[in-house]
Amino acid sequence: MGREFRKATAEDLSLICTTFARSFWDDPVMRWLFPDDEVFRDGTVMQGFFQRVMAHNCTLVTPDVAAFSMWIPPMRPELDVDTGPSEPPSDEMLAKFIALREALVANTPEENHWYLQMVGTHPDWQRRGIGSTLIREGLSWAERDGVPAYLETETIENVAYYRHLGFEVRTEWDVAAGGPHMWGMWHP
Repeated sequence: MGREFRKATAEDLSLICTTFARSFWDDPVMRWLFPDDEVFRDGTVMQGFFQRVMAHNCTLVTPDVAAFSMWIPPMRPELDVDTGPSEPPSDEMLAKFIALREALVANTPEENHWYLQMVGTHPDWQRRGIGSTLIREGLSWAERDGVPAYLETETIENVAYYRHLGFEVRTEWDVAAGGPHMWGMWHP
């Protein structure tokens, strides 16, 4: 797989969902939102969200989509994307989404920045530098534009991982409604 990557296309969506489900199986935020293994198993629970993020045309994938990184450009522009019909969330799920959104909004830096929405590598391919390569490419966009980069993470192991890529903890918080502890990390 090496250092090869490309921008994702709509045809990659189902493979991104699969890689997401495998790489985020134990993720504190995702499993708090989607605790049912059957609902989470194939990752399609995130399909509409992924379509909205991918509309920015800043999602990178490896040729086989065993890894991906989803970036949102400065100012985080809202794009009108038709993701098709969806089931309304339960009251519990809605409360979790609201708590997470409020925490993220309260901790999002006001400065203009590139946002690393998500990065994932299938467990069979982790620890080979593939995710780091995709992150470094996004960081090159931030450098090109003369702005920092920002992300949130939910594990102390990921804090260490992102630190080796030049990110530093800027904020940390607990999500209401029984949500996880999170760190906001900044790459100047």
